Amino acid sequence: MRSHTWEHYCNDRRCAGTFENQILYATCRDNFTHTSPYVIAGKITAIGRIYAASPERGAGKGKNLRVGLSDAIGIQLAQSKLDEKLSLICFEEKFSAKLIDSVAEIHTHLVGEIRDAIFRWSELASDQNWKPRSHRSFASKYLHFHRPNLFPIMDSLARAGLSKLEPKAGWGDYKQFCVAIGEYIDKIPPDWTLRSLDTMLVSIGRGHSGNQSAGCGCNVVHINSSAERPDWLV
Repeated sequence: MRSHTWEHYCNDRRCAGTFENQILYATCRDNFTHTSPYVIAGKITAIGRIYAASPERGAGKGKNLRVGLSDAIGIQLAQSKLDEKLSLICFEEKFSAKLIDSVAEIHTHLVGEIRDAIFRWSELASDQNWKPRSHRSFASKYLHFHRPNLFPIMDSLARAGLSKLEPKAGWGDYKQFCVAIGEYIDKIPPDWTLRSLDTMLVSIGRGHSGNQSAGCGCNVVHINSSAERPDWLV
C-alpha cells in the first residue's frame, strides 16, 4: 500500500470514492487544525451526518439549548492536545504495524475528549448511573478524514467483513481492530489505500459482490458473497 496525497483524496474519485468523500477530505485538508470551535463543529456535523455516526446518538438534550453538541465538542477539541498528537506523525506516513500503538493512542484521546464534552453538555449527566457512549466509530471516521493514510475506519460493516476473513479474530476496541487490519496491509495491492480496504470489508460485511462502484475505484478484485477471502489474501 503506497501513501497517497491530499490531491488524490480530494480530486480523484477513484481514490476518494463518492463526491461527498471528496468534500470531506477537502474540508479537512483546508481546515486541518483544531483551533476554531466554529470550524471544528462544522466538521463534526458534516462527518457525523454523512456517515450516520453522529455523537448526538444517545447524548440526550443539552443543558443549554443555545449550545449544540457539535459546538460543545468543538470547544472541547480546541482546548485539547489533538493537533499536537497528530503532528507527531507526518501526513505521508501510511498505516503499518509499527504505528498501531500511536494510531490507537490518538483515537483513544479523541474518544475521551468527545465523551468528556458530551458529559459536560448533556442533561443526562445528572443521573449518576449514566455514562456517555464512546463513539469509537465516529472517532475513527473523523480521524480518517484528517489522516486518510493512517486511520482505518471502524464500523459495524467493516468489522463484519473482517470477521468473515478472520472468523477466529477477536477485538473489542480500535487497537484490536487495527491489529487485525495490520495482518493484511502487506498483502493488499500496491495501489490500494485504507479507503480501498474499507470498501472491500464493507462489501464483504454486506454479503454481496465487492466491486468499487461506491468505493475508492481502485483496481479491486470481485468478491463473491460465498467466498471466504480474495485470492491474494491466501
